[in-house]
This record gives sequence, structure tokens and C-alpha cells, in this order.
Amino acid sequence: MANYTISKKTRKSGIVYCARVRSKESGTVTFSKSKTFNSKIAATRWAREIIHKVEKNLFNEPFELIDCTLKKLIITYIDKKQKSEKPLGRTALHSLTQIKKSSFAQLLVSKITSADLVNFCLERRNSKTSPSAQTISVDISCIRKVLKVAKSMLNINANDQCIVNAYPALHDLKLIARSSKRERRLKEGELEDLLTALKLKESHHCCIIPYQDIFVISLLTCCRIGEVCKLQWQDLNTKDRTIIVRDRKSPDGSLGNHSLLPLLSESQEILLRQPRTSDRIFPFNSRSITSGFRQATKKLGIEDLRYHDLRREGASRLIELGLSVEETARITGHKDLNVLWQVYVSINPNHFELFNKTHKKVFLL
Repeated sequence: MANYTISKKTRKSGIVYCARVRSKESGTVTFSKSKTFNSKIAATRWAREIIHKVEKNLFNEPFELIDCTLKKLIITYIDKKQKSEKPLGRTALHSLTQIKKSSFAQLLVSKITSADLVNFCLERRNSKTSPSAQTISVDISCIRKVLKVAKSMLNINANDQCIVNAYPALHDLKLIARSSKRERRLKEGELEDLLTALKLKESHHCCIIPYQDIFVISLLTCCRIGEVCKLQWQDLNTKDRTIIVRDRKSPDGSLGNHSLLPLLSESQEILLRQPRTSDRIFPFNSRSITSGFRQATKKLGIEDLRYHDLRREGASRLIELGLSVEETARITGHKDLNVLWQVYVSINPNHFELFNKTHKKVFLL
């Protein structure tokens, strides 16, 4: 319910009357606006008009910054993002959903301090789930993003300064950390074993997913599994041996980020032998494919191998076969060559042994 107050103030020019209208929900200010007048009658008339607009939901003027709990802010932010052209990713949505359930989310955003953030991270680390420092880093990044856009997007009195102030303590206590660099590649014999296991999995009478073909395509194209499952027949150019990869993941947003992918080796032949039952070449759920892959690795006793590691394996093999970083980036879709080199390329030591045998005399001349 909205209400107003009229306060009398003395200025050099004389006496003025400040009218303030506020509306609260569960003790939290959801609307606030004030204006100064030379007469009390004018101030009162204005305040009553504003209350009428607020209560009848007719208010369409800008108002002062409001305050709310972090939980309310997260709910409002998620609602706006999911209705936008670029909705939240699965990781960010899961993280924010979990954060809003915590006691930390009951704090008013204008009152959150760096100490509150540190305590939140300590509680997260000591909880039953015991998340890693990398996982907590994701939580902090999500909280910072919400606080950062609160003022401009939602007119809420908040900013991310409390998180900036908390970073030194969070790093000192090892509560947050960057994701560790993965260098996992297929070891000797693993490729053959996986191809055999996936082919065997396909032979089950209930299986409709061509696991082996999708596995090989993932290696040859360096595409993420989600991108493989989005490949469309209409984008395949058999004459030029290319295909368009739509909405490829990018730091600037995946929507509309299409790239023309050259089809190397037997890629095109694998695509062409798929049955045309849909607009998509591989009309399957990406999670079902990765789940089947995990089952195969577990059955074979292959440890610490993720499906996404195939992207690194493919990129590294292209480099080892003699392609430049620029040429490899044309396949992987990387716009930043440093990311490709530092994150996705991992040269196998055996490659250098082969180089020594081939170029031994070069160093002796």
C-alpha cells in the first residue's frame, strides 16, 4: 500500500514542502518518489495523484531507486533475461536458482557488504555439497552480474562494488579460483576401444542414436555436441564440402553467430549416410549422447575423459598434422587465437618424438 509524507524545510529562498510517496511490500520499499513544492497544498495534491497512479497501476513516470532482497532481484532478473533474445545459459540459471534459496539471498541488496560475500562463500565451501573454488567463482560472477545491471535494468539501488572489495579476501582464503586447464587427450588404444564400444551400443534393439558416427564427427569437426545436434540438411553444401554451423558459442553471444565449416576427411560421407528423418542431420538430445558416452567410458574403465575433450583432441590433431593455428581456428570457430592455443591445443609428446626422427639431421648441420 502506498502512503505519503510532507516535510517542511527551510532554505535561503524561503520555506518549501517536500512530498515523498512510498510503497512497501513485506517491509521492502518497492516504489519511491519525491518532489519539492512552495506550498503544502500543492505538495499534498501531487502526492495524492501519485498514490492514485501507483495503486491503480497507472504510473508510467521514472521513480527513485528502490531496494529489495537479493532473492527478489534474482527472480526479477531471471524473468527479464528469459524473455529476452539472449536468455541465460544452463550454468548461470542453475547457479542463480541455487543462490536465491540461501539465507544470503534474504539480505537487502543495498546493505550487502564484502564481509557478507566472504561469509556466504565460507558457508558454501563448508556445506554438504562442498563445491570447488571454481564452482564458487561461478556463483560470485553470477551475483556480480545481477548487482551490476540492477540499477540500469531494474531501477534497483545496487552495484557490484561489494564484490570488487571482497576479491582480495576471497583469493587469500582460496575460496575462488579459475578453472584448472585441462590437457586430457585420448591415450593409446582409447580411440579404438571407444569406437568398438559405441558401435556395440548401437546394436541394441532399442538404440536409435548413431553413437559412433557422432563421435567421429565430433573429432573431425571440433564442434561441441550441441552444435553437432543442430546441424541441418539445408546447410550442407556437398559441392564445396562445407556446412554452416548455426549459433556457434561465442563470448559475444551465440545467437546469430553462424560459421562456414570445411568438412575434412570423411566428414561429408558420414553426414550423407544419415537417414533424412528430420531437418536436422542428427535429431537427438545432446544429453542422451553424452550420457551414452559416459556409460561407454565407465564400462571400458577410461577415467577423466569428458565428451568436450574431443574438441581439444580434434584441434590438437589438426595442429599435429601441420595446420596453422589460423587454419585450425577456421575449423574450431575461435575468433581469439590465444584461447585456441592456450585452452584447446595440447600437443602429444609422441609428436615431438616423430619430429626428432624426421628432422634429426637438421640440428646436426
